[in-house]
Amino acid sequence: MMLSEITIAYRKSAALFAFVESKAPLYLTTNDGKTVKELAQLCHVSEDRFNRLFHYMQTINVLTKKEDKFYLTEQCASLSDPNSLETLHIKFELNPTIWNSWSKYNESLHEMNNKSAFEINHHQPYFDYISHESNKNIKVIFDNFMSKVTDVTNKPIIKSIPLRGINSLVDIGGGLGSLAKEIKIHYPHIQCYVMDLYDFDRKESEGVTFIKGDFFAGIPSEHDAYCIKNVLHNWPDQKAVEILRTCHKAMRKDSVLYIIEMIKEPDDASSASFDLYMDIIVSGKSRYYSEFESIAKQAGLSITNRYNLNFSLTGSQQYIIEMRK
Repeated sequence: MMLSEITIAYRKSAALFAFVESKAPLYLTTNDGKTVKELAQLCHVSEDRFNRLFHYMQTINVLTKKEDKFYLTEQCASLSDPNSLETLHIKFELNPTIWNSWSKYNESLHEMNNKSAFEINHHQPYFDYISHESNKNIKVIFDNFMSKVTDVTNKPIIKSIPLRGINSLVDIGGGLGSLAKEIKIHYPHIQCYVMDLYDFDRKESEGVTFIKGDFFAGIPSEHDAYCIKNVLHNWPDQKAVEILRTCHKAMRKDSVLYIIEMIKEPDDASSASFDLYMDIIVSGKSRYYSEFESIAKQAGLSITNRYNLNFSLTGSQQYIIEMRK
């Protein structure tokens, strides 16, 4: 029975993706319901197939039915918002571009050069793939999803990150600068910089300075604090150590580096599956605390503290890991 349940579990994910992609959830709430016929007309799909899909969504508690109308359940109410964290997560992780890479996972096990299942499937690494104009759709979904993840995580980070005595901070690989802007709001005296692979050299926005740079090549030096959020899990150990060494080179003796990441927990199925997911997409990995200690040591750094954000996106808690020279 257990093996059978595991084998068919993908059906839930595939059906959920079809449900979201149909746009039917946009016409539903927990209080506003519609018939299958109404939704089939709105979404321009087969009424018979929609009826069967909705029945399945009802059996897995995504939908509830009252008389002849379907409604979103309370736990799935966020699906009515196309920009909710849950909707964007479904649209990204279950997108065929990502989903189909799982079919190459077995093949990737035989790779001795860290080539990911995604790269085997698409013949190029993930970040190269989404950089092409022809793949703009998946990049937009990814960027929106990451932006939403940042919005959700900013509050616990601001509450926990120790910034007393800090006058300058660089967010390495900080993308749109959401975290840096939030820090600037709460700590207006801090000079905030964000470094990433931008298509410009330097610009200012909302009190934050954006700088073009590659964290493998070099990082702005002599600042009080550095921050790397949800970046290291995109890279295997060797590359993660290279990033930390670049940070080490930029840091003063009294500088601090904050690594914001989940810490993998033993016997936790969600964090273990996330570890596989990172390997499949980018040859990355989630790490146990001892593994963070190891890569820090290899880069000439030491972990001096850690702060539990009491927040999880993957099953394991997110932490701020404090590193110093």
